[in-house]
Amino acid sequence: MDLRRLTYFLAVVDEGGFTSAAKAVFVSQPALSLAIKELEQELGTELFDRLGRRVVLTAAGEALVGPARQVLRDVETGRAAVEAVAGLRGGTLSVASLPTLAAHPMAELVGRFCRHFPDVAVDLSAPEDTSELVDLLRSGQCELGIGEETGLPSDLRVIPVKVQRLLVILPPGSAGSAGSAGAPVKRGTLRLGDLADTSMIATPRGTSSRRLLEEGFAAAGVVPRVSVVTAQREAILPLVLAGAGAALVPEPMADIAGQLGAVVAEPRPVVERRIVVAARQGPLAPAAQGFLGLLDEVDDGTH
Repeated sequence: MDLRRLTYFLAVVDEGGFTSAAKAVFVSQPALSLAIKELEQELGTELFDRLGRRVVLTAAGEALVGPARQVLRDVETGRAAVEAVAGLRGGTLSVASLPTLAAHPMAELVGRFCRHFPDVAVDLSAPEDTSELVDLLRSGQCELGIGEETGLPSDLRVIPVKVQRLLVILPPGSAGSAGSAGAPVKRGTLRLGDLADTSMIATPRGTSSRRLLEEGFAAAGVVPRVSVVTAQREAILPLVLAGAGAALVPEPMADIAGQLGAVVAEPRPVVERRIVVAARQGPLAPAAQGFLGLLDEVDDGTH
């Protein structure tokens, strides 16, 4: 198949129409429409149902999306492999990360990669959960995924990064003195069983953060009393500081919370998760290999 036609086909899929797809790939709409028509003639079936200005994939079109993405990804891998002989001087690295890992460790990892390979662009995606992250990897939309070891299927390659602890943060003044804003707070320990009647702030069911909260409380023999549910993770810390409830958050966020006056405690039993980078099996583009080569420099957070 003509790679140009496959590129145009995926542009229509991603942009939802011929006009916006033509703009995205910098060709005229008639030229793009002709290429799609030629592709359909080559395959002997229609790939889109035209509904006015909208287009919807046919069953045949749906079947082509995954293989088309993989073909273009493999071609890019081959091209990048040739360029790698002279060093990483261009191209794009596509990385997906669960939202709760976007600030840490993803920002740290991407920052280090950009310092080492400044000529490589980085395209970041934010899947809502592990299932969506896996779909991005399998479809070829992303080459690497930063997530939890739990829930990843065996057909993916998994590279350990670090163990991340989760801590409890409570509103200023809870359980004694929280210290003043801007000053570090001395951590104590807190039994999760003692929080059975405490209002908790949590992300929606199905998210990794909610699962960790429920598993941590279950290990303590209690059920969390979730009073505030928010999909906006950046709202959790302000909600805790405003007195809406307590939360179980990654250690880097807890450090910030403590500096802003919140009470920070290490839960008992301990709640932690193993952070990994996942990739499809088989050869990876040099940019992805370069990213993996930097993982040895990550602090595993266990000391």
